[in-house]
Amino acid sequence: MKRTVSGHVLVLVVLAVLVVSMFAGCAPKSATLDAIKKAGVLEWGSDPTFEPFEFIDANNQPTGFDVELVNAIAAKLGVTAHMTSGAFDGLLMALDTHKFDLVCAAMTITPDRQEKVLFSIPYYRADMGIMFNPSKNTITKPEDLVGKTVGVQTGTTGDISARKIAGVKVNSYPDIQLATLDLVNGKIDAVVNDYPVCTAYASTHPELKVIDTTTIAGEDLTQLYGIAVRKDDPAFKEAVDKALLDVVADGTYATLYRKYFFVDPPYLPK
Repeated sequence: MKRTVSGHVLVLVVLAVLVVSMFAGCAPKSATLDAIKKAGVLEWGSDPTFEPFEFIDANNQPTGFDVELVNAIAAKLGVTAHMTSGAFDGLLMALDTHKFDLVCAAMTITPDRQEKVLFSIPYYRADMGIMFNPSKNTITKPEDLVGKTVGVQTGTTGDISARKIAGVKVNSYPDIQLATLDLVNGKIDAVVNDYPVCTAYASTHPELKVIDTTTIAGEDLTQLYGIAVRKDDPAFKEAVDKALLDVVADGTYATLYRKYFFVDPPYLPK
């Protein structure tokens, strides 16, 4: 006997198919990305005191690896980028209050920060550096900092790492340039900060030396930087990830890396 489907059941089936088809064909929407495209501008925050990632050039304009990278990401999104400066330890709070759309500030991806924001795929890998004046101190490993005064930037992984060494006096500064100035003037014994930033500063101060370390107090210090977006917008994170990968694929990332670090990139975002 041939079975028939009642009109009521048939209508329900058709509606169910339409609903499933509608959602299957739609990518997740991002209110942030929609607003950016409508305005034509990606607003982002950083602390331009962290050469060579972000700093102010001779024309009083922001520049650096992060600055050019975000410009390239914005171009992939079809907009321009505008940077707002702020203190490093206040950037994520400002992001949460919608003062800008993302943060790119040589910011290490850490569990504590991941509780507050979403990070892009890592875009840079760095070790920790210890910068000092060899005419005044002999430092070959982190343990040699015991009994010495060390300068760090407030809220950074260098700040956190230096405090893990018992017997070290830590002086915190609002930006790393003030810490390095005190080092040059002999007011502190060393600076603990991201290795690329230390080497950039030491390249113009030949009296200083930098050692590269991947562990302090037994803790792995290999760092991965990420671009932070608000936690309630995973679709925007996906858009940033895709744009970043496009910047890698067309060779722009490698070009910028060679420009600011003078070598081919040992690590590519993926």
